[in-house]
Amino acid sequence: MNNQSLPRVIFTATPDQLSCRRCYIHLWSTAVSLSHLSSAGWITAIEELFRDLDVLHIQIRRPNGELFQVPYIFEIFPDDNEAGRRWVSNFRKVDVKGKKPRYHCRCILKLTCIELLLQATVAKYIRHSDTPRCSSTHMPLGW
Repeated sequence: MNNQSLPRVIFTATPDQLSCRRCYIHLWSTAVSLSHLSSAGWITAIEELFRDLDVLHIQIRRPNGELFQVPYIFEIFPDDNEAGRRWVSNFRKVDVKGKKPRYHCRCILKLTCIELLLQATVAKYIRHSDTPRCSSTHMPLGW
């Protein structure tokens, strides 16, 4: 008998989900709450997640069920002139009122990586079939 547990399947968000204003704010607010991670720490955490998927028994799949091909981390967050860390720093910036993101990033692959890290590590950040919808076309991120 095989004692290995079944892998936990995490589905990537769709581009519509990641570009939805309401979902983006939820993604951002959850991400900035992880204040123990520096910008470089974010990139390292994503890299470690991707590296350790087998050990963590996690499978990442696209919404259509296709297996997600894990990209090379420095193609997403380049190390040249600290461009990757600068992007993470800009992503985490707060507007003047201190309640919303200063910028709305449209880089779907970077947002996907952040969203996958949150799904894998933040207990309250999970999408379920009974999660309230932002619109009739997609399941919102988290909450």
